Amino acid sequence: MNKLLCWWKVVFVLYKKEMKLLLSKPPFYLATLLLTVGGGTQFFLGGLFFEPGLGSTDLNFFFSVIPFLSILAVPALTMGQWEAGGLLFDESLPLSEQQLVVGKWLAAFSCSCLMLLPGIGVPVTVSFFGSLDLAQVFAGYLGMVLFMGTACGLCVFLCSVSPGAVVAYLVSSLSLGVFSGIHLLPRYVNLPQWLSQLCQSLSFAWHFDSASKGIVDSRDVVFYLVAIVALLKIASGSIKLRRRGCL
Repeated sequence: MNKLLCWWKVVFVLYKKEMKLLLSKPPFYLATLLLTVGGGTQFFLGGLFFEPGLGSTDLNFFFSVIPFLSILAVPALTMGQWEAGGLLFDESLPLSEQQLVVGKWLAAFSCSCLMLLPGIGVPVTVSFFGSLDLAQVFAGYLGMVLFMGTACGLCVFLCSVSPGAVVAYLVSSLSLGVFSGIHLLPRYVNLPQWLSQLCQSLSFAWHFDSASKGIVDSRDVVFYLVAIVALLKIASGSIKLRRRGCL
């Protein structure tokens, strides 16, 4: 128990350092602006909210665009996390590979959740002009939090093996775009059924679809949680290889 407590104390020290760093830089605020303005624009203009007789209070118009906006927003949080590199090789610091990865992931994940907060203005506005489906709000935000956790896990891993911040951002955005849109591939390419199902099962955005409609599917929750753990383990392995000079 004491060893576990000490382990998390070290992680928390790194977490606070990373949070302070992320919140002090413009990318966090630009990414927040992107999610807020992009999501609001999609809902109010794309959903024709203020058009008499045409507008809809269905928050799916708002939630469904967030995963695709995150393709640009989330990598902005993680692209410079491994740039300094000192933490990787300073043996005076009692940081294992797992502690490094978990601390940096927690910071990126916390910031990504903070980026979602201004978007609460959308359901609040809906509540003034029409009926608000609270179940959809809960499911949608739960789905977004799980999506962000998985997206941060992927980006933390990719940034740990990238040579610089710019490359890390581009690789992370491209990869996140693939994992968010791969379920759309069968619409344009004739694929065997098993391959179409595989594309769906690997898609971060496809597993978010039910939540955006107000449904919490336990299979989607399990997918996100397993993906987060797997990505953090892979990232820890990549850091171990970097420390050995293999990457």
